[in-house]
Amino acid sequence: MSQHNLHTRVANAIRERNLAAPHDCLIVAVSGGADSVALLDLLATLPWYSFRLIVAHLNHLLRGPESDGDELFVAQLAAHYNLPCAIKRVDVRSLASRQRQSLEEAGREARYAFFEELRQRHQAAAIALAHHADDQAETLLMRLLRGAGTSGLAAMAHRSAQAVIRPLLGLHRDELRTHLAHHGIPFREDASNQDRTFLRNRIRHELLPLLASYNPAISDRLAATADLLAEDELLLEQLTRQAWQQLAQQGEGWASLGRCLLAEQPSAMRMRLYRLAIVEASGDLRRIERKHCLAVDQLLQTGKTGGRVALPKGLTALLTSDRLLIARRELVRPRPSATISINGPGCYELGNGLQLLVEQAVAPDDWQTLPPYVSYVDPTQAPFPWQLRPAKADDRLELLGLNGSRLVRDILVDAKLPRHLRPCLPLLLCDGKPLWLAPLRRTRLALMSPGQSGGMRLTLLGRERLPLFP
Repeated sequence: MSQHNLHTRVANAIRERNLAAPHDCLIVAVSGGADSVALLDLLATLPWYSFRLIVAHLNHLLRGPESDGDELFVAQLAAHYNLPCAIKRVDVRSLASRQRQSLEEAGREARYAFFEELRQRHQAAAIALAHHADDQAETLLMRLLRGAGTSGLAAMAHRSAQAVIRPLLGLHRDELRTHLAHHGIPFREDASNQDRTFLRNRIRHELLPLLASYNPAISDRLAATADLLAEDELLLEQLTRQAWQQLAQQGEGWASLGRCLLAEQPSAMRMRLYRLAIVEASGDLRRIERKHCLAVDQLLQTGKTGGRVALPKGLTALLTSDRLLIARRELVRPRPSATISINGPGCYELGNGLQLLVEQAVAPDDWQTLPPYVSYVDPTQAPFPWQLRPAKADDRLELLGLNGSRLVRDILVDAKLPRHLRPCLPLLLCDGKPLWLAPLRRTRLALMSPGQSGGMRLTLLGRERLPLFP
């Protein structure tokens, strides 16, 4: 395998997969092992691109003097190529204990967080990792053994949404080591790669050699399968995003899907939408298994309005009259609105992130175009102080445009307001007479004439902090 041939294959992969452009700044993750050292050498000597490279190494502090030796080796290697080198030390064992994670998971998160920090600091185009075809085969088998759908079996992408690129996925471990040996490039051996208590190592040293006795090109076939699944996954992800645009609403810590249209989706699409909603509400899918999505689906199919399902990571799935909500638990258990006195203009805290802004203003010319979260009051007809308290089901409102009065209970039913939000609705009163059920209905009491000056404009702020709040 000539140097030119290997460089050509890497360059072709970069060009065909649109992994990077000439002169891009790349963060190159280098552990000191053969694969990452080969990646660094190939990128540093690639004649057609002239990348600006920054070497990144995370010392996990797991192997004592060996870890320190890896750190020193990587620093010297970067100096050999005349490249800047960023090194960070993280006590991964303590981190895993604090976060109740495996060493592997804690180490991976620490590495990616460090690499992303560097990428942003240097405004780099991407983070380059040294995964190759044999890693891809091992990853596919690991996920198959643990149980995974097409998303998991697509394994590692050549380029991810997190700006991670893998230029070596078309090469094999033996090819990289041959390249290093041919050019006399040293690397570090990690003894833990031989430890067969790790599933990946058992797959590498036991399962893959066994499968190779059936098909010597098994790694190529598995890597090709992962590529095909990745192409299918890309299409399915696009279709999921299209459905999401039609069905979803979202805010900080929550996401919801239209109940009727969701129920009409094929089962596989519903599962994808649940996972996407969980990601939007919590940031990732850690600790989320298929059984959790099935429980959410059962809630949708057979549950009653108000039904709930507890999910990992402090999430709750809640069924309302027209939506399926997935949110942080505290967001679906809001406190009742505050009971306070409004003594004049100012901004008043109502609890649950809501605020009432009271300010002098001229009345609008058209009440019909007024947003529901805004109202106006004539202080000559309703003088301060006003009272604000949680609305009660048996409160009666003399609504604008309606003779007589209506019960709050009936107004809430008509508005299809989710039950968990009803205690949060603030009712504004003057001398015990309701002025405004914010932000749903205005009363005809103390209304201002169009264009009248000297009035008070009331604006309910922070509505987006409560999921499905009108």
